[in-house]
Amino acid sequence: MSAYLMLHGIGPVPPHIEEVEKPYWVREDVFMQVLACARHTPVRLTFDDGNSTDISIVLPALIKAGLKASFFILRDRIGKPGYLSENDIRALHAAGMDIGTHGCAHLRWTEHSDSEITKDVSRSVEQLSAIIRAPVRNVAIPYGACDRRVLGVLRKLGAARVYSSFRGANSDRSWLVRRECVMAHMGPDDVRHLITRKPAVTETTLNFLKVWRRAGNAAVWAA
Repeated sequence: MSAYLMLHGIGPVPPHIEEVEKPYWVREDVFMQVLACARHTPVRLTFDDGNSTDISIVLPALIKAGLKASFFILRDRIGKPGYLSENDIRALHAAGMDIGTHGCAHLRWTEHSDSEITKDVSRSVEQLSAIIRAPVRNVAIPYGACDRRVLGVLRKLGAARVYSSFRGANSDRSWLVRRECVMAHMGPDDVRHLITRKPAVTETTLNFLKVWRRAGNAAVWAA
C-alpha cells in the first residue's frame, strides 16, 4: 500500500492567487520536510495546478533528493504569469516527471454535463500531449469534485489513473487514487504525522463508505 500526497504552490503566496487557493500553498521548509520523509517512506508526490514553483522550487529539489513526482497541469493557465510555460512542462517531462491533466479551466466537473467534462479533459490532454510529444493518460480531479457520473466519463475517455481528494492508502493497481493534502497551516510535525500515521479501523471504514457513497464501485476499479 502506498500513500500519495497532494501539493500545490510552494513558498510565499503570490498576489495573483485567489482566496480559495491560498490555504493550499505550503511553506518551503514544510515542503523540504515532505521530501525528507519521501526519501525514507513509501509515499508518492503529486502537484496540482501547474504553478511556476513546480519548475523553480520543486524540480531542483526533487532532482537533488533523487525523487520523481506527478504534475497535473491546467491547460488554460499555461504560459500565464505565475504558471508553467510550455518549455517548463517539457523540462519536467525530460527530467522523468509524470505529466497529467487537471483539465482546462479548473471546473467543478460535478456541476457540468458529460460533454462539457469530455471537452475540458480532451482539449487539455491534446495540448499537453503535443507539448511533451508523448501520451498524457493520468487525470487529477479539480477540487476533488467527482461522483459516479464524472468517474464514468473519465473511464470512457481512457484515463489510466484518476487522482482524487479522497483520503487513504492505495494499492499499486488502484485506478482511483486517494491522496492526502498538504496544506498551508501544516508544520513539519504535521507532515510527518500525515505520512506515517496509520488510520484506525473505524476511520478506514468510514473513509471507504464515503468513497463508496460518492463513487460507487468506480472507487475500486483497477486499471
